Amino acid sequence: MMLLRTLVLERDGQDAPVNGALLCGFAVGQIASNFLVYSLDEEVEPASSRVYVAALRKKLDRYFLSGVESKEDLHVAMHVFKQILTSVAAGTKAGVTETQVPYHFIDLKGCKLPPARPEEHHSVIIKKALVMKVITLGMSAPVMPAIESASLIVPSIRFSSKMSSPVRGANPPEPVHEPVVEEPRQMSVDAPAAIVPDTPVVLNEPSPPAQPQLPAPADDGTLSEVGSTLTNLARVAQELTQQKLAADERATALDQWQARLQQEQTHLDERTRDLEQRTAQLHDQSLAVSQRTEALKVMTSQVSDLRQSLRGVLLELDQALDG
Repeated sequence: MMLLRTLVLERDGQDAPVNGALLCGFAVGQIASNFLVYSLDEEVEPASSRVYVAALRKKLDRYFLSGVESKEDLHVAMHVFKQILTSVAAGTKAGVTETQVPYHFIDLKGCKLPPARPEEHHSVIIKKALVMKVITLGMSAPVMPAIESASLIVPSIRFSSKMSSPVRGANPPEPVHEPVVEEPRQMSVDAPAAIVPDTPVVLNEPSPPAQPQLPAPADDGTLSEVGSTLTNLARVAQELTQQKLAADERATALDQWQARLQQEQTHLDERTRDLEQRTAQLHDQSLAVSQRTEALKVMTSQVSDLRQSLRGVLLELDQALDG
């Protein structure tokens, strides 16, 4: 069974983190940006699933996840993701043409990804059948390193909404408000996988660095969600495996039929050669018979001439005796 790469996700309203399935990571050179696509196995409508697109930045072998801040970068990212979906839908290898945006898949083996927050990332809806195909393509296609960020990266730290008790004699602290930036709802990507825009993207304003919090241990509910996600992905992988086995069986049966036809053709060729040899032998025999027939005709003619000569001799002999 294929080993799926997962990443830790922290969601609002949930105390314990959950695991999401990593679909792929790709880099776009013309905007010097990396992007990550993952899924929570959320079925929003029949045969469709929601996936999330996040910005992936790298600095000194460390990775940072955030929302896509620029509308232009988001447009390019969605355009490239459409190219990937078009490739897997058509069953072709990943690649770009002159009219497409150049990109490459990112080598994420062995790297440590930080926890992600789906609320901060752009989400789209694609056909559920394409999820495993994107994962398979991301694992099998050639990969290159992520694009290194040239600027200083400040991790986004979320503060708790609970206010701490003020120190006696000190002024009460002012509440911290996080800005909310909404992406346009009308943005759409024309793709055969029926991509549609989802909820607005909520981005956090960069805050001063603080000690990162370790994810809490997963409870039974989290394990159940992870199990459900892996079960669904395993079911898709099993269906693809069964389809491949059926195709292999049909190919084997076709090879067997071709082998039988080849054997029959060989047998027919041998029979044809035998008939040609028999025909040549009969022709030779017929020629020999014709030659013997001509010889017999000549001998018969000679015997007839000899008989006439003998008759003349006998007639002369009788006349002589009578005289």
